Amino acid sequence: MANIIVKPLNGEAAIVADEFVIVEVGTAESPVAAPAVVPTEGKVLVHLSVWEANKAELAARAQAGDLGVYLNPEDNPEQLQGDVNVLKLIAFNFPVFKYGQAYSGAVLLRTRYGFTGDIRAFGDVWRDQFFLLARCGFTQFDIKEGKSLEDALNAFSDFTIPYQTSADGSLPVFNRRASAGTSA
Repeated sequence: MANIIVKPLNGEAAIVADEFVIVEVGTAESPVAAPAVVPTEGKVLVHLSVWEANKAELAARAQAGDLGVYLNPEDNPEQLQGDVNVLKLIAFNFPVFKYGQAYSGAVLLRTRYGFTGDIRAFGDVWRDQFFLLARCGFTQFDIKEGKSLEDALNAFSDFTIPYQTSADGSLPVFNRRASAGTSA
């Protein structure tokens, strides 16, 4: 079983065992001919298309926290707006480092749709991304294979005071000054 980093919003990061298995489906770049078969046992992450096609059968597992949904860069997180009260885990696949749609997707889920569950980043995810991913509302980080989880834990302390608002709820420096009654 692999490990991931879990960091609750404004909480402390820790390395934990990853209990979820990703049920792969095709993408525009590499389609899979056969439909995805969802295992009946264990915790699984299924693609958005599998969730949409089988929502009625999968909803109880999702509500129990045994099933999450993942999105690829071409998927629209707005499709999950009606499911945020059912899902406990939504994940974003980063097939390559350069894809950034997931940052906006996480903020959208947190701020517009009120999603309170876990949001996971997986795929080509590097330590350098962790601080901003956390600011956007991500709480689980599956770092790229071959990279050090222990080193990645330090990424959350690379910056101590944010200068902008975000989905993690921490106050930016200008709001801290205003609430303390001091001038800049």
